[in-house]
Amino acid sequence: MSSTAVGETGKGRFASLRGQARAYSLLIILSIIWGLAFDAISVAVTLLSPVNLTLLRWFVAAAGYLVILPFLGKTKIKFETKDLPRLVVISFANVPLYHLSLNFGETTVSAGVAGLLVALGPVFIVLLSRVSLKEKIGKRLATALIIATLGTILISIPELTGPSGSIIGVFEVILTAVAYALFAVLSKPLVTKYGALPVAIRAGTIGTVMLLPLLSQNFFSQVARLSAIGWLAVLYLSILSTVLGYSMFYTLVSRGTVSRLSVQLYLIPIISVIGGALLLKQQITIFTIVGGATLLLAIALATRSQTKK
Repeated sequence: MSSTAVGETGKGRFASLRGQARAYSLLIILSIIWGLAFDAISVAVTLLSPVNLTLLRWFVAAAGYLVILPFLGKTKIKFETKDLPRLVVISFANVPLYHLSLNFGETTVSAGVAGLLVALGPVFIVLLSRVSLKEKIGKRLATALIIATLGTILISIPELTGPSGSIIGVFEVILTAVAYALFAVLSKPLVTKYGALPVAIRAGTIGTVMLLPLLSQNFFSQVARLSAIGWLAVLYLSILSTVLGYSMFYTLVSRGTVSRLSVQLYLIPIISVIGGALLLKQQITIFTIVGGATLLLAIALATRSQTKK
């Protein structure tokens, strides 16, 4: 092999490693942002109803999207009508279903437990991926997802033995995980075709329009009384978690398989638990510790499954 060919191979490997490093950096940043979002929701739902929090969060986020829209330029491919049904489903799962179920869930479930329960999302992602994307799932990854499910059950035990509202909250957060899986899997073909930001903006805008029938006079009165801490929580959720977070998420979806992305996002529940304990003084039980450790084991197994298929 010539020195030129060796040099080209070396450059290719370096570019590949650099691309992987960027992807993992984005995953870590996104995990931190979305992990702390559960804590921000815990604060916000004490000041706003779940419905009004969802509305305000997405009204601000929609304004944020409008700000960045002029910088996108024209998309390479004009949006095709045949993709509209998929986009509508993604929009519904992404905005009303995900956020309403999560906000209602966090009225009775702690931020840490909510973050850990949403970790069920990758289990649903794998099932949906096999059906719609035909992604290959190895035995080690399947085992990791089973272990992750066991960890989630352990984490949920204190909630299931608590007040009846906690049980409902658990199921509401599990519904959130289903919604996450839906828009994660269904969005991949669209972000591959149109790009990450165009899909994020379209889905967010359509989803916000879907929320409009829920608008009431109570929304305006609650927003008028919202404290500085409440606004800080809403702005964090709107700008960082929604505009920046979803833009990063769809970018990651376009770069790698959905199943791999879902595994790495197991970092989110760990951060939500730590954030809840440090920022909100929420209790960490033995079930949280054991269940969280089980999830860490699942992460280790699933990560190895990507290199040993």
